[in-house]
Amino acid sequence: MEISVFFASVHCISSRPSAYRKGQKFYIVYGAILLALVTIQLACDALWCQFMWIDHRNYPGGPVAFYRASAGAWYNALAFAADAAGNFLCDGLLVRPIST
Repeated sequence: MEISVFFASVHCISSRPSAYRKGQKFYIVYGAILLALVTIQLACDALWCQFMWIDHRNYPGGPVAFYRASAGAWYNALAFAADAAGNFLCDGLLVRPIST
């Protein structure tokens, strides 16, 4: 859904006149960064779920014990950092001063 919305936005911006497009390059780059961060977060969370429910299913204590034991793993830290950075960027776009 997010990929299609991003590319639809890029298509709408690129179909406008060149004077308008020059002012909108910032939003295309910003959206691409947000899309990359969401992709990283989803991929890392999917990896964690694969480890928890498939690869390490027989972990002593089951998936719940693996969940607790692997909370500080690199893929969880990366997922949290990508999510926090994306949230920070989205909030920063909301409070960005608009010059007229």
